[in-house]
Formats: sequence, C-alpha cells, structure tokens
Amino acid sequence: MAFVDWTEHYSVRNNLLDNQHQQLFDIINDLHHAIRAKQGDDQLADVVHSLIDYTRTHFADEEKMMEEKGFPDYSQHKIAHQRLLQQVTDIENKLHHGSESMAPDVLCFLLSEWLLKHIIDMDKQYTPYVKEAQRA
Repeated sequence: MAFVDWTEHYSVRNNLLDNQHQQLFDIINDLHHAIRAKQGDDQLADVVHSLIDYTRTHFADEEKMMEEKGFPDYSQHKIAHQRLLQQVTDIENKLHHGSESMAPDVLCFLLSEWLLKHIIDMDKQYTPYVKEAQRA
C-alpha cells in the first residue's frame, strides 16, 4: 500500500506534467518505505539523488511550457522552483555532512512544501494554460 496516492485532485490536465508529478509520488513512497524498513541514510541518499534529478528535469519542462503558453505568473513560479531546488540541494549537503538521519525531515518537506504548497497551490494555477484537449 502506498503512503501517498496520486489522484485526479493533483492533475494539471497535461499528460507530461501529470506523469512527472506522479514520479514525485513514487519518490515519496520510496522514501517512506525506506524509513519504515529502517534502510538508513544510503537509501535516503539514493532518494535525494533521484529527487534532484527529477527536480531539474521537471522544473525545466514545466517552465518551458508555462513560458510558451504565456502563463502570467511565470516569473513568480520560476522563483518558487529556484527556492525548492535550493532546499533540495541543502538537504543533500546536510545529508553528506550530517550525522543524524534526515529521512523524516525530507519526507515532511516533500509532503508539505511540494505536494501541498507547490502542486496544489501553485501548479494548479497554470492548468488553464497548459491543459490538453480532452479526448472524446
């Protein structure tokens, strides 16, 4: 059973971006599984590395689409992306230089900052600009 499940509530009505958001759910579920299985910081490092790769790819795709579609709050959204990427980079640095497990902190960050604040609050704002035509 997954810790967090993708539902239509998270959809921005664009297949590429929705599929990428679903990858974030997979990362969160992998992290939660690692915590429950007490797999340690090596697994956390793998998850954080996946998160950084995901972040760079997803943000580039999202920003390109918002810019192409004329989303009016593009610059603010890009600043939010830079802030999230910095937070992920900070987590990676702390992980490499810290002595205590950060897994619960990373999980909390992903749930609160990313799922709740970013996808639901911010990404949903660009839906009318990037949504694809519905197939009959």
